[in-house]
Amino acid sequence: MRTPKTKGTIKEGAAPHPNDRKHLFYSKSIETHLFCDVGRIIASELEPVELVQKIIASLNKAIQFEDASVYLVKSDLTGLVPVYLRDPVLRSRMSEPVYFDTGAPGEIAAKGEPLFLENASLHESFLHHPDETQKPGSYMGIPLMNENRIVGIMGFSHSRPSAFSVVEFDLLRTLSHTISAGLEKAELFRKTLESARTDELTGMLNYRVLLENLLKEVSRQVRSGRPFSFIMVDIDNFKRINDRYGHLEGSRVIAQMGAILREACRSDSTDTCFRYGGEEFSVLLAETDREDAMMVAERVRSTIEEFPFSIKAMHPSEVITVSLGVSTRRKDDAKDISAVIHESDIALYHSKSMGKNRVTGYDETLTMPGEKLDRDEWKP
Repeated sequence: MRTPKTKGTIKEGAAPHPNDRKHLFYSKSIETHLFCDVGRIIASELEPVELVQKIIASLNKAIQFEDASVYLVKSDLTGLVPVYLRDPVLRSRMSEPVYFDTGAPGEIAAKGEPLFLENASLHESFLHHPDETQKPGSYMGIPLMNENRIVGIMGFSHSRPSAFSVVEFDLLRTLSHTISAGLEKAELFRKTLESARTDELTGMLNYRVLLENLLKEVSRQVRSGRPFSFIMVDIDNFKRINDRYGHLEGSRVIAQMGAILREACRSDSTDTCFRYGGEEFSVLLAETDREDAMMVAERVRSTIEEFPFSIKAMHPSEVITVSLGVSTRRKDDAKDISAVIHESDIALYHSKSMGKNRVTGYDETLTMPGEKLDRDEWKP
């Protein structure tokens, strides 16, 4: 008996219906274009957030979703950090991590498996933020994996149930490996760039970035007319610490100094800390006059004097202090960044010469010893 031909089926051995071929060709064309577009984005974009935003925009041309979210796995593998949230309710929670097994993203991360929900309201553990409201709708989420390691999570939702097809879900799963590789490449580039700008021992910005920021601050002062200040910080008797306890203990003191400086500076301002080199550090204080800068410097000095450095656990009598020099570039000053640094260095020298563990603000009466000799030699 011959099998009757039904709508949407293809009889064995028969040629496909023209409409089926047209639909198949259109689907393959969309898929090919999407792969090319995502590949182009990955090849040209090295900033993780920009990369994600452009990939989401490209995907939206082929898949009609209303909301999208992308999370990256934290470096310590304790949870997920949001890098893209289209939903305005969720966007206000961008700073909050999502932990494994919490909501749909956490479930995908914990299991390493994709999630396809025709009606999310029937999935009890779908929500992952207290501000979210349970509502019917479709959801599909995929883990972004390289080999057996989860890089992140990408999820899409629509307010209408059954809005996504299995074909769209499979397309996302196929693209996930390409997207994962792109994110990993962008993250590696970010870390490489960051390592070139930070000091490995303290995690502070390095001398190169200090010069860049000083140039920006001079330009900003020219526009705004507001002063800025600069503080040089030097650990007192650091050579004695190295000679007495070894370079390992000296390195520990320097490493702890980074966290102390950041803590001692004003959290509600644009104070920026740097490792200048060796046992020297610096702080750039935007839009700060001399008086306020002296107050910040004194707080840094007293915080360090009172801090329980690890070296004190074995050697309770050991005292760790710093000397500081402060310089300020005022509205009408014409001095360049080298002059700003030099003035703070002169002030720092006077803090050392006056007994250490103190703050000195630069003024024109202060000079380096060699500078005074040079001037005296040229007097008539």
